[in-house]
Parts: sequence; structure tokens; C-alpha cells
Amino acid sequence: MKKRRTLPVFLSVLLTFLFVITACSSNDSSKGSEGVNAENEQQKGDKTKPANEETEKERNNPPADEKKEPVTLKLITWNVGLYQEAFDMFHAKYPWITIEPILTGGSDAALIEKAAAMQTAGDPADLTWLQGLSDWTKDGLLEDLTPFIENDPTIQNAEVVDGFTDAFRTGDKIYAMPFSRIAAWIVVNKDLLKKHGMEMPSNDWTYDDFLEMAKKATDPAAGEFGISYDQTMYYFLNWIYPVANGSAENLIFMNKDLTQSVAQTPAVMADLKWLQDLTTKWHVRPTAAEGEKLGWDRGNNFLTGKVLFSMGLDWLLPGYQKEAKFEWDILPMPRGKATQATLQIQGPTAILSASKHKAEAFLWLSFQYELEMQKWMMRNGSNTWVIHPELDNYIDQVPLWQGKNKEAVKMTTTMCCGMPGASVPDWSEYQGTIDTALIGPMYDGSDLNAIIPKVEAFNKKTLESRKLLGW
Repeated sequence: MKKRRTLPVFLSVLLTFLFVITACSSNDSSKGSEGVNAENEQQKGDKTKPANEETEKERNNPPADEKKEPVTLKLITWNVGLYQEAFDMFHAKYPWITIEPILTGGSDAALIEKAAAMQTAGDPADLTWLQGLSDWTKDGLLEDLTPFIENDPTIQNAEVVDGFTDAFRTGDKIYAMPFSRIAAWIVVNKDLLKKHGMEMPSNDWTYDDFLEMAKKATDPAAGEFGISYDQTMYYFLNWIYPVANGSAENLIFMNKDLTQSVAQTPAVMADLKWLQDLTTKWHVRPTAAEGEKLGWDRGNNFLTGKVLFSMGLDWLLPGYQKEAKFEWDILPMPRGKATQATLQIQGPTAILSASKHKAEAFLWLSFQYELEMQKWMMRNGSNTWVIHPELDNYIDQVPLWQGKNKEAVKMTTTMCCGMPGASVPDWSEYQGTIDTALIGPMYDGSDLNAIIPKVEAFNKKTLESRKLLGW
């Protein structure tokens, strides 16, 4: 969960190296729980268990008089922010384990360089955030987490949203697990709604509703527009809208098994034309020239009070709560022709194969599935992936959501789709190429067909890369 980072920094990372992985596949979240329970029962009755063979309960809750050797887990990351609170929560539960963040650049190249330097110096890191997997796995830099997961009661007994665990799978191995699940909402300026004689729509509103409301709120003479000019709104609408219409089965124009882009297909091209028309035909979003004339930063425009709809995300919402001089609320992303989709940014963490503290490092990964940590995510504007009645009720205690559309938060938990990325070879190149190529057409009306040869080149290359990687 990236907290209090500047949006330009976030987008520079997001454009080139994306968080994670797949969307809407099925998963049996209780897989392996019977075996774990049977093992626990056997241990209860086994009076001759070796002294060094701890149960999970004993490992997580050692006797007060038991002395543990202090362990410092070094986590390579590009940001700390509010995540220090989570590190402190983890340390409170496991007092002998401390997490030390090691800051570096956000690209996989920078992260790998830091990991290699630390290993060469004889002080290897234990954990790392990452963007894609192929650059890490081809050199064996990551630990396969599958055995840890299969024997971890916290994870095995957790009910999680469909497809969540398999979203981090590459073949028969899992090399990464989540540290965040950040959903996208539409954030609404309710003062502008009132000014233009509109009310909040229902949570099953449509993209037609979205456009008509944006038209009513647009008054260029007053410097007011229906849709924000900032980059998150631009990118995320491009990614989500084709999924909502059934034109793409995964975000960012990817097919069902994430092997090919469908951005060049007639259906997706028609969706992109609709999105382009928001600026060029309907003029509910400023052109680049208008945005510059208004003095609007590409980072975020919502706090100007001149935009009806913008993007709500966990690193933006607390700022809106503190700084907005107008009343605001949230809505789920609109419903398209096929479904109601959002995006879930699922940030991956991995254990480095060079780590000297793999068991302790996995405790941190398992900790993310505990209700305490899931609640912390909710308090800071993120989504959850564990399904539990206690979490449904907890939303009423979260200050951020007081007086807001809480049902939108609840329904978004199980909405498609998770961000692709880590398990797609050549993902960094694809995203940087396709998203960058769309900036001009969306803001100045130039030819959308310019992306077609770029998509075709990626589709050829990524299949070749899969063969080389054995995926």
C-alpha cells in the first residue's frame, strides 16, 4: 500500500512496471486445510514430538519465558510511508523480529541491483517488493512460496476473494504474495452535483449515466468539467472500460490467460474511441491545452473543486478527507455492457532465495492475511482480500468512510479485476509502449490505430519469452 507518495512518482512506476497479475480466475481458498488440520491433530496427540518441531500456534505465540534470537528482516522497497505502522504491528506480535526497509528505485532493474549488491556484500536482503516476475525468476532470485503457503494455517483457513491466490501463481509455483489490494472508485464532488441539479446515482449506475452527468456538470466558461484531467483517471478508465463492456477479459487489454493483448481488436478499438470522445466530441474532459491553461497538474485535479468525477484510490482519499473544501462521496466504477468492473492493484512481495531468515520472512507474508492487518488496510482506504463478517462490520468504525457510500466499498471487495503484470513476460515494455502511445490520441484526437503495430509486436515477443522462461 503506497502511502503519501507523490502521484507523478507513482505513475512513473506504474507506467513502466506494473503491480500484479491476473483477474477473475477461480480458486479454492480452503485448499490444503484438511491436511493442515489433520497434522495439527496428530501433533496434539504425539507426546514424543521432537523438541525442535514447533506447531504453528507455538511458533506464533511463544511462551513468555522463551528467548528468541533477534532477527532483522531487510525489505527492499521504493516507499515506506504509513507502512511503518504495519511494521510496528508485526513487531508487536513477533517481538524478536524487526523489519528494516531498504529504499531504492521502483523499477525491477533497480530492485534487483540493490538485492545483488547486498548479497555480494554478505548481507543479503530477505524480502522485496517487485513489479514483474520474469527478470527475477530467470536468475533464480526468488524463493518458491508454495510449500510455506500449503503449511500455513492462517492462509489455508482464510476465505479469500475468488482467484486471489492463483493470481500470484506462475505454473506450479508461487513466487510472490500481496502486501496491498488497492481498489479504484469514482470520487464525486457533491457540491457540483447540487449546483447542476443532480443527485447521487445508485451503485449500479452505467457508463451512459456517467457521460450524461459529466455533460451536465461541464461549463468551460466557469473552468468546470465533468471528468478530471489527471493521469490516474485517464489510465484507469482506459484499462477498465473494455473489461466492463466484455471487449477484454483482463485489464489493460489482455486476454483471458494473459498471453496476448487484444488492444488492436475492433471491440477494444471501439471502446477506446468512446473514451477519446470524452475529450474530442463531448468535451467533458479538458484537452491538454485547456488543462495547462487552467493550471491543472496532471497529478490530480479533484481538490480544485472544479471537477465532478475523478478517481478515488487509497493514497488519495485521506487527502480528500483532510483538504477538500466541498462535500464529496464515492461510487463504484460504472456498469458497462457486460459487467461492473474496477481495478485491484495487488502489490507483490517476495522472499529472496538468498535470505537467511526465510521462515521469519514468511511470517510477514502470512501476517497480511490476519484480520488485524486487513483492518489496517481498511483504515487507510485500501480494499481487503479476506472475506469475513468482522471486516464487513468494521467499516462502520473507519473514520474515512463515515458519512460516505459504504455499500460501494463493500461491493468493490469482490469486483473484478486484479491488475495483470507480474506474470506477463515483457510487461514493462508493453505497458510503457501501449499506454504512452495512447496519451496523444486521448488528449488531442490523433489516430488511435497507431497502437496496432505496437500491440502486434508485443504479442509476438511475449510468446517467445514464455517459451524461453518455460511458462
